[in-house]
Amino acid sequence: MSIPASLALVAPDSDAARLRALARFTKLLAGAQSTTDVVSTAAAEAHGVLSADVVSVSVWERETGLLRVLVNYGSLASDESTHPEDETYPVSDFPTVLLSEDDLGPWVQLAENGSGDPKRVDLLRRRGRSCALIAPIVFGGRAWGELYAARITGRIAYTEADLEYAETLSAQIAAGLARAGQLERIERLALTDQLTGLANRRAFDARLDAAMDRHNSDGTVVSLVLCDGNGLKRINDQHGHDHGDALLVELGSCVSAAASRLPRSLAARLGGDEFCLLIEGYTADDAVAAAEDLCLRALTVRGGEGMACGVASTGDPIGRVATRDGLFRLADAAQYRAKRSRSLSPVVAGRGQPPDPELPQQQRGIPVAPGRGRASASIEALLGQALAGLDKLPPGATTADRVELVTDQVARGLDAASWYVYRRETPRGSLYQERSAVYRAASESGVHALPEATERPQAPDAGGADILPTSPPQWIEPIPRIAEQLRGAGSVTTAVGQDSNWISGDLGISPEFLAAAGYTAALTAGATAPDTSQWLVAVLLDEISLWAQPALPLLRVLLAIALATH
Repeated sequence: MSIPASLALVAPDSDAARLRALARFTKLLAGAQSTTDVVSTAAAEAHGVLSADVVSVSVWERETGLLRVLVNYGSLASDESTHPEDETYPVSDFPTVLLSEDDLGPWVQLAENGSGDPKRVDLLRRRGRSCALIAPIVFGGRAWGELYAARITGRIAYTEADLEYAETLSAQIAAGLARAGQLERIERLALTDQLTGLANRRAFDARLDAAMDRHNSDGTVVSLVLCDGNGLKRINDQHGHDHGDALLVELGSCVSAAASRLPRSLAARLGGDEFCLLIEGYTADDAVAAAEDLCLRALTVRGGEGMACGVASTGDPIGRVATRDGLFRLADAAQYRAKRSRSLSPVVAGRGQPPDPELPQQQRGIPVAPGRGRASASIEALLGQALAGLDKLPPGATTADRVELVTDQVARGLDAASWYVYRRETPRGSLYQERSAVYRAASESGVHALPEATERPQAPDAGGADILPTSPPQWIEPIPRIAEQLRGAGSVTTAVGQDSNWISGDLGISPEFLAAAGYTAALTAGATAPDTSQWLVAVLLDEISLWAQPALPLLRVLLAIALATH
């Protein structure tokens, strides 16, 4: 905090003036939110009310035996600075500080031999000062530090009245520090996981937001390692939650140790047995090495079964990732693959893996919304969230980025199983799969086996559009009557056996395919962009998804907005 010169008061010349100054001093300190604010404000105010040429506030670091200067204010000597990085003095050089522990009262130090501490006398003379008033700042009967006010050579020494006033000021400083310390402790608690001592989800989210801002502005590489502890449920069931908590503490220590490989990295516990490492400014290989170290450490934890780790880094070939959620989903999908395959080493997004699926937020320990199955999503909420997301995209966001955002928002609102975005550059060009996200594999939620991959037939009435899938599932068949879809139509198709009213010729994916693939319905919509490129969106749902019909108009509107946004 910089100290504004306007805070310094004119020296009070009467008891009434000093009372007014003290009231102002107390009010200003009461509004300080941190230790830095308190000491900076106190130094500026004391400079005026004590008619000092320079004021310092120092803290006694008992663990090091040093008196550390936190702030200097006023006419500073050449070896002083307002916020010194390392201005310290051994307390043994200032025995009066030690003696003050007995009576804890202020005193005056003169620049005369034989007056008080020789080291203080030397400092006063060397800096051209005639006297100093030192008032201990006391917490719980112990000296926390001191308020130091000095006058230059030629000015009169401090009086007994000044000492009494300084004692009152130091008491107010102590009260301000106590309040600020409590706020800082509360803030630390709000950002700290109480079981493991790691950062919590709130701290992680804030740090990841800031990291992605830096990535978007200057290209800083951001890497995310998401980890899921194995064996916690078994420990809880067999030995109780105390043993489970002990396992979490040990796993947290492994995450912390892995973070120490890369200074400034953040180790956090997201909830339950889920941990993460947020790494900035290092290469993707550095992040993978830290994840490998974490996996090895976790295997040594007694009672546990290691950790499943997924890594995603903007330094790897994972496509353009501009948002926190985008990077998180990629790492989450990699971690999910590691969990399912029981991998003892990290799974890394973009390295030797098929295009990365993405998992819904519900699988990160966040409660699933009630009203599954035939319930409907909150259209107003989805609309607001999607529009807010579009507003937050960086200026360089592409059309594909905007279409992905609105599709993903609708899919998440419906708790869909997956979504796909197709594009063709011209009205009669080939249709390519542009983006996709698989929240849940269809075989997990459906009861039907997936059909074998087959050659794609020409889509009926598709205006010459061939579907050329570029990411799984490659068994998705062409969407009938694509031309109508691309001109802005949309539909909800339900699977065979799901009370389907679908008849041949309807728009959308066929119900036979949905049933065979384990889906219950498909929400599809299309639109044409101002540059004549055409976009088709398909959102696939399973038995735990919300009812899609109310979201069809929303998807059509959002798709049109995304394509019209420049």
